[in-house]
Amino acid sequence: MSAGAVFAGIGLLGSVMQYKSTVAAGKSEREIYNAQARNKRLEGRVEAIKAKEKAVEILRQTKKALASNIAGGYAAGVSPYVGSVQTVSSQQVLRPAALDVGITDMDALLAVEQANREAGYLEYRGSMAARQAKTQALGNLVMSVAQVGMSGALSGLGGSSAGALAKPGIAGNMSQLNT
Repeated sequence: MSAGAVFAGIGLLGSVMQYKSTVAAGKSEREIYNAQARNKRLEGRVEAIKAKEKAVEILRQTKKALASNIAGGYAAGVSPYVGSVQTVSSQQVLRPAALDVGITDMDALLAVEQANREAGYLEYRGSMAARQAKTQALGNLVMSVAQVGMSGALSGLGGSSAGALAKPGIAGNMSQLNT
């Protein structure tokens, strides 16, 4: 076995190790992106919970305002369920509160949807990073094998100096049959 063949084998072994390393790096990068995606989803849920808590606070304030209007109506000797007290309760307390609660519900929904969209994008980036690493590693491995093959370092290992393609054999005879 010649020294060139030994060095070629070592070079190929190094190329295989580099392939494995590059693929592993791509997988770890994908995992990093997946972790960022999970964090984005959690951030979206946190924002949704904050919006729901804001809606609950709006409803608490509405309850206090309605109780105040009803108590004021009774204190004035007026029925709080008809007339001006009812109009004030529905138009100046309930309507704005309902609008505010609706807006906070939409904020919660949008926070979750935006977080899911961003998380999906991060997962896509992770998948693409892993694919790109694998493609790059495979390309480098193929190039290394091609370089070793073109260098002729392994040509003396076959037993004869003529390559398999140069020998007239079945392939050579097949090409003559078709003419």
